[in-house]
Amino acid sequence: MMKRLTTKKKPPGTARGQKPRSRMRSRGGNPGKTGAKAGTSLKGRRIAELAAAGRRLGGLLAAGLPVRSASVDGDEAGSCLTDEAAARRQMNDLWARHGGVLSGLNPAGPEYAAAASAFAQGYCERAGLPDRGWFPFPSEQRVSAVILLHDAGPEAFAVQDSPLLRLLGELERLALHEVILASRDEAVTPQLVQEFAAPRLGSEVKLIGAGGVSAGTVSRGGEERPAAAAAAEGDILVFLDASVSSAAEEIAALAGVIARGSDAALCGVSAELPLFHKRPPEVMAKQFVNYALGRRDLQADSLTVLPHALSRQAVTKLGAELAHPARAHGAALIEGLAVSSVRLSGGVTRSARDVRPYAWLDRSRASDHLEALGFAMERLGPRLFYPDNWRRRGYASDADSPGMAEETSVSEDFSRESI
Repeated sequence: MMKRLTTKKKPPGTARGQKPRSRMRSRGGNPGKTGAKAGTSLKGRRIAELAAAGRRLGGLLAAGLPVRSASVDGDEAGSCLTDEAAARRQMNDLWARHGGVLSGLNPAGPEYAAAASAFAQGYCERAGLPDRGWFPFPSEQRVSAVILLHDAGPEAFAVQDSPLLRLLGELERLALHEVILASRDEAVTPQLVQEFAAPRLGSEVKLIGAGGVSAGTVSRGGEERPAAAAAAEGDILVFLDASVSSAAEEIAALAGVIARGSDAALCGVSAELPLFHKRPPEVMAKQFVNYALGRRDLQADSLTVLPHALSRQAVTKLGAELAHPARAHGAALIEGLAVSSVRLSGGVTRSARDVRPYAWLDRSRASDHLEALGFAMERLGPRLFYPDNWRRRGYASDADSPGMAEETSVSEDFSRESI
């Protein structure tokens, strides 16, 4: 009898003449683990170690320190902080002064978010305070939060769980020097702000606008920005929108980038945008302006996007241009200010806080950015930073012109191609 020929079955997914793929092994020898997963676990382990170190450090620094209940040094007389606000400021000062390598982490990264949040928890535990989710800045510099109400009226304060009230809840977690509300609605009065906003924040609250302490300073769209910047006392100004409830971690990240030497910290939104051919005209215009002014790294990020932060030097140099965010962005690049783009993630504590997903707002139009490009051309010339190394414009003038005699060394054919 003839023997039946049998063939071994090939593993699925292998073509004829190819060897079956071997299972991937990680460095530890466990099959099936990729290098990416191993890297993720290492990063998670580092975040856990930093959080544990921050918690221990917060408890050690809080041991034996009295919680300040009077006005903090540097505050004006009569603006006494509550016990909780004074403790929050003390916690922030301890972190900035003695945090060492922990406070020197990238303020926009998850490592900083984990260490800073755990430090505040350790401080509160040792000081006998309830955990309010405090989050420290990586610097002792004074931070002013400017909230632009735009067209929002008194209903923004009255509606339960409105974006403005959620934003105020996030600001309550930070050791801010002051909070400034800028509004063009006359119905938004100082009494309304003091009733709804001041008790939540425990810091000084100002109102700039038609119904505020600087009545008459706001006459058209955008002018509330320079008015609020002029009234602010902080070394770092973080501009926010009342319709976007930015998390405390994101606000601290923007302020931290300014504290590390930048003049403008932009909200990095380019990674969230669709492919170029699917983008709206205003986004294309933003990216074109950045490319034309030599900042390809910024892509489509701009000062027209909220939130963002500015240093006191940037506020002084930009001045009235702050009323036109697109022009202010172009002016910042022309003036040589240190402009950085920050990719905000909210840190590892966002999911536990039940805060709305990372959001941003841009009210600009394509014409605003083209106006900014025209402003740059007025300042630098029609060619901006780009010299004309090829064209021989003297050949386009009269034959008797001096330029014709100076450029006789250039061949006629080349001159015609260059014009």
